[in-house]
Amino acid sequence: MKSMKSDRTPHITRFQKYLYTLLMTVLCLFMVLNLIVPDQLRSEVENRPLASFPAITLESLSSGKFARQFNDYVSDQFLGRNSLFHIDYLFRKLCGQREIDDVFLGKNALLQNPAQPKDGFPNSQVEAINAFASQTGLPATVLVAPSAASIQPGKLPMDAPVNEENSALDAVYNSLTTNKADVRQSLASHQNEYIYYRTDHHWTSLGAKYGAQALLESFGVTMNPDDFDSLKVSDTFEGTLANKTGAVGLQDDISICPDKYQTEYVVTWNDGSKTASIYNQDALKHKDQYQVFLGANQGLIHIETLSNSNENLLLFKDSYANSMIQFLLPYYRNIYIVDPRYFYEDIGYVMAAGNITQLAFVFSYNNFMTDPSLRDVLETQIAKDQAKAQSGAEISAEPPAQEQPSEQPASSQEQTDEKSDASEPSQSEDQPAQDEQPSEGNSSLEDTPESQPASDPSKNSAKSEAANLQSQTGSKRS
Repeated sequence: MKSMKSDRTPHITRFQKYLYTLLMTVLCLFMVLNLIVPDQLRSEVENRPLASFPAITLESLSSGKFARQFNDYVSDQFLGRNSLFHIDYLFRKLCGQREIDDVFLGKNALLQNPAQPKDGFPNSQVEAINAFASQTGLPATVLVAPSAASIQPGKLPMDAPVNEENSALDAVYNSLTTNKADVRQSLASHQNEYIYYRTDHHWTSLGAKYGAQALLESFGVTMNPDDFDSLKVSDTFEGTLANKTGAVGLQDDISICPDKYQTEYVVTWNDGSKTASIYNQDALKHKDQYQVFLGANQGLIHIETLSNSNENLLLFKDSYANSMIQFLLPYYRNIYIVDPRYFYEDIGYVMAAGNITQLAFVFSYNNFMTDPSLRDVLETQIAKDQAKAQSGAEISAEPPAQEQPSEQPASSQEQTDEKSDASEPSQSEDQPAQDEQPSEGNSSLEDTPESQPASDPSKNSAKSEAANLQSQTGSKRS
């Protein structure tokens, strides 16, 4: 027995040595390849920018900032990271894990856990909306789009710890003094339909159609759902939730829904460029295919239509409303779309230039409950209007200056000259100055209804512009 043990020991030692050598070789090979392979700027799988090599400074070394940034760099630029990301998802799901980074691994779907409202929020958001709507005196409607987790609970994994949503949304609607477009009941009645993407946090075009129907009803307009076509433009969409979890085997369809009457319109984008379509077909060639609706998020977009409506809508929104705009086009003459997360202009200027007649606020539940951007934009404008009103009140409250009697009465010839001068209109009152320029504002407001006649020539001009833009692209809108 002793001799047998001594014979096996060298064999085990050699195996360990070979295994150690193999592991070290693989490790060194990975290190060399990581040094040779160029760094990637962006991950197509996760749809986010990747960390670059951090700058080396005495401050970053002493504070530990360099170590943290270098760790992020190695993690992001590790060779084969995308494959490992997918393998990690499959392993977690195989082990029965139900949630990854606030995303539930549901039944053939990924569902985002609703956010929990911050302290004192969204009360301040609701107060800002109420004050702004009251100050403008315009009809206003608020639509908060519920999450898929609350509308389609049957897709959630068993006993999923979902944050409560309905009570918080009830509190919001009960506190609003505006019109409310509560779409929960409507969406719940269609919960077995394809109203939310399986890999993304947005609703589909079908879900957005039900939302648009509720929004228009709040303004007394009845929308006919059959007036819109449904055209599938992609079946390979992998959304934000797939990017976040590394999910594999799930893909979504994207459909666009132009109206059957082919309402013509011109879109003026935030940078001043113009197109004859709200659809960004180039987005279908890239990772974030949801950008087919209005492209990337922008601060201000103006859509001028040839609709017979006289209504001009100011729509405050997040990306949830992007797929809803297509259903609003036949019902408005002008739509001004403001994303408060990227808007740094003057809402008062938009209101005046656009001759706004209706207000709408369309946001996802998560953004409405946690993002203060809308509140900040509205409170800024409310403060401006109040300051302007107070300044005007102070001026009107000042007593008129008393005229001092002249020591000597004017001669009849002087009185005649004064009357003659007073009867001649000054150039500043009746004739605009030749060098006067319009006030600067967002480039999306270059061609506003206020700067054009509201009669048929305006429509003819817009129609001609739409036709020119369509001819430049070489085809009609899809």
